[in-house]
Amino acid sequence: MYKILLILILLFTNLFSNNIINNISWYGSYDKALEIAHKEKKNMMLFIASIKDNNSNEILNKYFMNQEYIEYLNKNFINVLITVEHKTSYPIELFYTTNFPSIFFVSFKDESFLTHPIYKFNSKEEFINILYSIDLKTK
Repeated sequence: MYKILLILILLFTNLFSNNIINNISWYGSYDKALEIAHKEKKNMMLFIASIKDNNSNEILNKYFMNQEYIEYLNKNFINVLITVEHKTSYPIELFYTTNFPSIFFVSFKDESFLTHPIYKFNSKEEFINILYSIDLKTK
């Protein structure tokens, strides 16, 4: 059931990502996202998930749908959703993880980390604090 729901979320967000205000505009291709990040001079947020892990789906639903900071994420970041089971190309050596989900905030300039990889957060306030700390570092 979780696998089907995650796949549906991926398909839905990819098909309608540019027209949805309450959901994140996800890119499924790292290379395309990086190209757009360079063009728009926006940093990237990578969400690396596993279909086999129930946490990935739970985090997507709880923290990345219908939240007040979604507009901020869409405005300030190029958001990439990668599932490790799909044959999506991304620099795995740079973003290697066995913890799912993993969230990486990355500079568009040189693909360096803007903060440590995030493997867990317990509240939306904690996530907002992470966003705030990244915002302070990049200004």
